[in-house]
Amino acid sequence: MRNRIEIDYVHSRAIIRAIGKRLGASLKPEPEPPANLRTQIDRLRELEEQSPSIVPGAERLDKTRR
Repeated sequence: MRNRIEIDYVHSRAIIRAIGKRLGASLKPEPEPPANLRTQIDRLRELEEQSPSIVPGAERLDKTRR
């Protein structure tokens, strides 16, 4: 078992802020997809809702999840 290191509140918060800054820099929001791609994705979702499932009994499971 590792030895526990005691860090005071000020240092703990500084470490947390530094980690948060680095995460924020590396997890930049993704740009919006182009309008034509968004339209195609929306259309695919509509078609998916309308089409029957090819998995037997999956429709019953899907209804119970909602």
